[in-house]
Amino acid sequence: FQRAPMTGGVKLFQWGTLVPAEAAQISANGIFVRSKDVLPEGTTVTLRLALPGLHRAITVLGRVVRTVKGGLFAAPGMGIRFLDLLPSERAVVVGYVTRRAVVQVAA
Repeated sequence: FQRAPMTGGVKLFQWGTLVPAEAAQISANGIFVRSKDVLPEGTTVTLRLALPGLHRAITVLGRVVRTVKGGLFAAPGMGIRFLDLLPSERAVVVGYVTRRAVVQVAA
C-alpha cells in the first residue's frame, strides 16, 4: 500500500492504558507510530485516528506487526496493521494518503 507521512492525530491504547505515541506514516493497511514504549509484535491495540476532513476520529483495532528498537538514525516505534477498518474509513485514509503523496511529489 502507498504510504504518506502523518503527524499527530493518534492515540494508542493497550487494554485501556494510553501508550504515548506519535504518528509517523499511514497507509490504507496500517500506521507506523514513534514510541519509546515499544510493544511486542502480536500485541493487539486500539487506535483513535484524527485525519483532516473527518468530522470524528476513527477508532480501529490494530496488531503490532513490526517493531523498531531505535538507535542513532531511527526513532523507536511500531508498525501497526489495521484489523477492523470499515470500508468508508479506509476510503478516507486512502484519500488522505493520496493527497499527501501528491503534495510530496510536487514539493
